[in-house]
Amino acid sequence: MTSFALLSFLGTLAMVTATDVKPASKWVECESPFTQVGGRCVHLEHSTSGTWHEMRKFCQDLGGDLVNLSDLQFFGDIILYIESLDLPSMHFWIGATDEATEGLWKWTDGSAVRMGTPYWANTGASNSQMPTGGTEQNCAMLDVNMHYYFNDFFCTQTYIRPICEK
Repeated sequence: MTSFALLSFLGTLAMVTATDVKPASKWVECESPFTQVGGRCVHLEHSTSGTWHEMRKFCQDLGGDLVNLSDLQFFGDIILYIESLDLPSMHFWIGATDEATEGLWKWTDGSAVRMGTPYWANTGASNSQMPTGGTEQNCAMLDVNMHYYFNDFFCTQTYIRPICEK
C-alpha cells in the first residue's frame, strides 16, 4: 500500500507540475526596428515621445499600432522586457482608450480591455483602482511609478513614449 500511495503522490505531483509549466514562446521573425517579445513583434521607442494620438500614428507609420496587452502572459513578458533594458524611468503609451465612450475601454482593434486586477494600478490613500480619471483621462499607459500597471491619463501629455506592435 505504501508504494501505491507514493506512486499516487508522484503522479499528482507530476500533473501539478505539468500544469504550471508555461509553453515556450513561439519564435517569430521581426523586421527592424521590431524585436520578438513573447512571440510577438514589438518596438519600444525610448527616444521619441508625444501625445497618445501622435504615438499611435508613429506606430502606424512603422506598419503597426500601439501594443495590445490583453494577454496576461504577454503583459508580463513586456514588463520583463522593459526592465531588462535598464532604461531611465519612462512611461509608455499602450493601445487602450475610452475616448469614444466614457468608461468603455477598448483596444485599438476594437476588443474590450479587461478591467481591474491584474492589469490596472491602485492609487491614493483609498487605494482606488484605475481608471479613475473620468472624462479627462482617456488614454492608457504603463505607469513606471506604479510598477508598469495600467493607468488612465491625459491623451495630450507629450512626454510619454510608445510601445508599438506589428
